[in-house]
Amino acid sequence: MTDSAGPAARDPLAPFDDDIVAAVAERTDTDPDRLRELLRRHQQSARDFPGVDNLVYEWRKYLPYDPVVARTDEAFHCVVLPEVWADFADTVDIDDADFERLLAVHDRQARRAAEDRGESTEPFDGATPMLLTRE
Repeated sequence: MTDSAGPAARDPLAPFDDDIVAAVAERTDTDPDRLRELLRRHQQSARDFPGVDNLVYEWRKYLPYDPVVARTDEAFHCVVLPEVWADFADTVDIDDADFERLLAVHDRQARRAAEDRGESTEPFDGATPMLLTRE
């Protein structure tokens, strides 16, 4: 759908499965809607600074490795340095418990998506996965 402002923005939660969000929420004793809001805030911060495509481009240019494990129509599936995640946590102003919730959702979703594509989950072992919804 388009309008005078251009194409409609993709739902920031498009790459996240409801059952994964619900499972992490239950395991961490939080409300699934609250966890979805945290995920939205994280995705919006990537869109706001400096945009998902630009952010991924910068990571590819400056990180000592290619952070993109997969690129789908919905999202970039990345592995990033813990410092990158910490910067996002500071930007969206979340506490340690919410930070761990976000990490858990991204980790589970990245692994499921890799399995669904018939790919190895090995790139996520010992790493910090991050899915960024494409705009």
